[in-house]
Amino acid sequence: MDNLFALPNLYSAIRLPGMEYAKQPAGWTYPNHRHPFFEVLCCVEGEIYQWVNGQLYVLYPGDAIMIGSDMFHHMEIKESCSFFGFHFDAEQHDIHAIFQLAVDPVIRHAENPELIDRVRRFLTEFGESLQQMSRDGAFKDQKGFVQQDDIRIQMEKSIQLLHIHSSLLEIIGILASWFLKTKEGSLTLSKIKPSQLKLAREAACWMEEHVLEDVRMSHLARHLSVHRTHLHHCFKCVYGIAPSDFLRHVRIREAKHLLVTTEWSIEKIGLTLHFSSSAHFSRAFRAVVAMPPLQFRQHAKGK
Repeated sequence: MDNLFALPNLYSAIRLPGMEYAKQPAGWTYPNHRHPFFEVLCCVEGEIYQWVNGQLYVLYPGDAIMIGSDMFHHMEIKESCSFFGFHFDAEQHDIHAIFQLAVDPVIRHAENPELIDRVRRFLTEFGESLQQMSRDGAFKDQKGFVQQDDIRIQMEKSIQLLHIHSSLLEIIGILASWFLKTKEGSLTLSKIKPSQLKLAREAACWMEEHVLEDVRMSHLARHLSVHRTHLHHCFKCVYGIAPSDFLRHVRIREAKHLLVTTEWSIEKIGLTLHFSSSAHFSRAFRAVVAMPPLQFRQHAKGK
């Protein structure tokens, strides 16, 4: 009998290190951080302000965002909302490249209703089971001896986790197909090499981490073991702006935080962020925020 088909290997190694479905009140925030995994975040209800490498994206019900690995990001909730998110990594090079090279990360509900519909079905199908497993500690390592009945219960939970994993793989597949087929110009496969993207993102992360230091592009290039011109070229290809402009935006974002959370003078904040003078700081702040620092502080504090 002839085989109708034969495949030697279906290895696709997708690691899923974290998943969350949460409801948060207005004013809730999650601090700036990064990790080596991709992250998918779906807004189910309400409104989410998601910052990724200094860029703000506003998510409304049904919208989603795919955050690249090693990218700084933090979340702000302007009105009470619920959201679903998970982290993943793809060992398969082609799949990893689709997500790594996508520079426009937002998926609007109107563009891809299939995605949020699949997420809602996932939450309906597995929500209660996941809550129960969280309460029971099913996601923690099991140690010691267990009774025969406990072994069977644990096996049933493991089968349920297999179905959950399979459904998340389907969601990842929907995302990969959408980025590849419908985001014209989003995948910069012909323009940017993965090594260039990695260099630009490493530079962006380094500037985020050292925002309070006197960062010079020549020092950053030496730290990354590349020529300054090559760093400038790669960074501009990926982010569309020069690294020095990116650093200025990061410093202004930090200035906004200091204006709201401290009573520091405008001069002290400017000097802390390595602007040459308070006048230089005020001009740079106004150019980005469209108002001077003092007015921003008064507006943010409701004065």
